[in-house]
Amino acid sequence: MPFIQNFPFFSIILSIACAVTCVIIQQRAARILTFACLAVMTVLSAVLLSFTLHTGESFTYMLGYFPAPFGNELRAGAFEAFMALLFCTVTLLSVAGGLRDIFHDEPEKKINLYYFMLNMLTSALLAVIYTNDIFTAYVFVEIITIAACSIVSAKPGGRTLTATLAYLIMSLIGSSLMLLSIALMYGVTGHLLFPGLQEGVAALVATGEYTVPLFVLTGMLATGLAIKSALFPFHGWLPDAHGSATTSASAVLSGLIIKCYPILLIRLVYVVFGMETMRLLGISHILILFGVAGIIYGSLKAIRQQNIKLMLAYGSVSNIGFIFIAIGLNTNAGMIAAGFHIAAHAVVKAMLFTAAGGLAAVSGHRKDFDSLRGAGRRDLFAGAAFILGSLSMIGIPLCAGFISKIVITSAALETPFAMLVTPIVIVFSTVLSGMYYIPALICIFSKPPSGLSAEPEHVPLYQSLLYRMALGVFIAISLFLGLFPRLILDAIELGLAAIK
Repeated sequence: MPFIQNFPFFSIILSIACAVTCVIIQQRAARILTFACLAVMTVLSAVLLSFTLHTGESFTYMLGYFPAPFGNELRAGAFEAFMALLFCTVTLLSVAGGLRDIFHDEPEKKINLYYFMLNMLTSALLAVIYTNDIFTAYVFVEIITIAACSIVSAKPGGRTLTATLAYLIMSLIGSSLMLLSIALMYGVTGHLLFPGLQEGVAALVATGEYTVPLFVLTGMLATGLAIKSALFPFHGWLPDAHGSATTSASAVLSGLIIKCYPILLIRLVYVVFGMETMRLLGISHILILFGVAGIIYGSLKAIRQQNIKLMLAYGSVSNIGFIFIAIGLNTNAGMIAAGFHIAAHAVVKAMLFTAAGGLAAVSGHRKDFDSLRGAGRRDLFAGAAFILGSLSMIGIPLCAGFISKIVITSAALETPFAMLVTPIVIVFSTVLSGMYYIPALICIFSKPPSGLSAEPEHVPLYQSLLYRMALGVFIAISLFLGLFPRLILDAIELGLAAIK
């Protein structure tokens, strides 16, 4: 076995070890260790992606060399490696870009615990991407829930506590549906590993046995993942949770956490259920219906917001709809489009939340648009990032968001039941996106209120440098996605082909 095939396991265990260590060392050491750990995992993921693109195949990593049912497995190919690289990179940039807000928003005694939960969250996200076992996926989904709720509630205040409770309750509902689905799945197939589940489901479909239980368990699993992804109408927890958390937490929550569940669903469609089964059960049509509703509802709610982070949060509700529409197309082209939109939105939305944190920081840490007038002039880095992110979310040509909308539309034109609705909804959503991003841009670059200081508080040099470097890299990645999308699309296509 090539040594590189150990990298998925190394990444997961390294993040767990880093998390535990952060609790018992000094705050400065914990911060340095967290950055170092994220940087190492980013490099490991990049090397793994290069390896899997070169081989064109996926591989299975057996934990402890014990076969099922005693052992467990990880599975990695170009798709998983690309998503791991995406998640590690965005997490690293989000923490670097939001570092000064961590010190401003979090109590001193909680900062080490914040690093602990952030590292545990990263480990769980990677485990969900790489796992080859449905129950292991569920276990790490629960770790994601606990860690995400912890980093939201770490910021003091009644609003964050209320947001955390709403997040926890909805996540537990989604978890319950997932667990019931897994129990039914094990009952009718006798397997938990993806290859065994694939054989069992294929046999049930071929014989026509347990059709109703298969429909129920598939529906419950898809619904559970939709709840955790904040797909309309299960989105109620997202705006307050993402809007009230500190900057780095908001960037990770909106950029990554709600994306890992569609990634898991894509892998389950390919590895376990198969597109033909999804078509026979009719689950795909339901995903498209909810996706369309989510796009429209999220955009309409975003237009009405007077808080920049709430506006961005409702924008995420809308963009989750795009991902589920692409998955609901139930075609290879649709899955590739979903993968690209996951990447584009992960980078751009994390960049927007980081920029919003910078704009708020030079506006007395206020996030309402009246206070943000002229903030783009006071922080040119944040202003530039917010311009590019807004143009991408609207869907202006040569931006990442434009490419993802074009790819989704092209995939929909190959699908009879979606070829009319999807393009119309995407055009409508582009108009609606312009109706809240353009006024926001006008606001932050308008004439600032008289007497407002250009630098309201002292920021340590290293925090300022990390913030500017993070925004600069975010901008570079976003431009790369918009200018060279074929490279990303080819990687995703090759990775999905290797999953089968």
